[in-house]
Amino acid sequence: MGLKEKILTKINQVHASLLNPKVVKFCVISASLLWVLSLLFGILIAQLDSAGPGFDPAGYSLLINYISDLGSLRFTPMPIILVYAMMQTSILMIPAVLYLRKVLKGDGSKKLRKILANLTVICMIIALCGFFLTGVFSEDVGEQFDLLFPITFPWTTTWHDITADFAFLFFMVSGILVASQFIIFPDILKEQIGLKHTVTARILLAINSWILTPIFFGFFYSVPYLWAIDTPFWTYLPLWQWAPFWEWLLMISLSAWMLVVLNLMLVKRLNREIMPKAA
Repeated sequence: MGLKEKILTKINQVHASLLNPKVVKFCVISASLLWVLSLLFGILIAQLDSAGPGFDPAGYSLLINYISDLGSLRFTPMPIILVYAMMQTSILMIPAVLYLRKVLKGDGSKKLRKILANLTVICMIIALCGFFLTGVFSEDVGEQFDLLFPITFPWTTTWHDITADFAFLFFMVSGILVASQFIIFPDILKEQIGLKHTVTARILLAINSWILTPIFFGFFYSVPYLWAIDTPFWTYLPLWQWAPFWEWLLMISLSAWMLVVLNLMLVKRLNREIMPKAA
């Protein structure tokens, strides 16, 4: 067996291991719990943050603090909580994304369905890479990288912002693609996953992925970066211009479809695959 064949064999073995139903179920549940609990615990710990610098008040608020502020020593005594959650959740979600492709494409007989399934996985992998790197280039680490390796082309930005932008954008596109496939191919929910109330599920996911997420995304990226303003913005700006508020809504809407699809729906399918083997 040549080197090429050995490499392909090894890749196939790893791929098969990642698609093992027990492995996928463990990763799906672990990723969901890790992300939600880390956010809640991180917010609670961030309440110990003292006032400053600038007009930063004591504690942490979902209305005036960005999500990434949970990963900076300026706003929390334990930024490692969010940093670890982003990196570990990204890794744990890889088997779930690969398994989601299997569910979406079905038997692979429909070319359009296979193309959309592959496109969804590509977008999800890009999003996960952006999510992982957002943890690597946290606000504090990103500032140091900006000094050493500034990004000025095609526009000036920061390492932290560009990785977060990729994560937000491609998670949103992935959600739109998944919701669209549920509408175009209704058998995915009924036969592949085994849901009974498929119409309700399709409507809710479509509202979230097609309407709410793009609205939150648009508002978040249309308002200024508020910490760059010298005067406390909450003293004169209306709520709809508070960028952190829209970022949290965007994150909640993205987490909602991922947790519902990758947890409730995929686990339902996974349980059907595991139970016969266990019996």
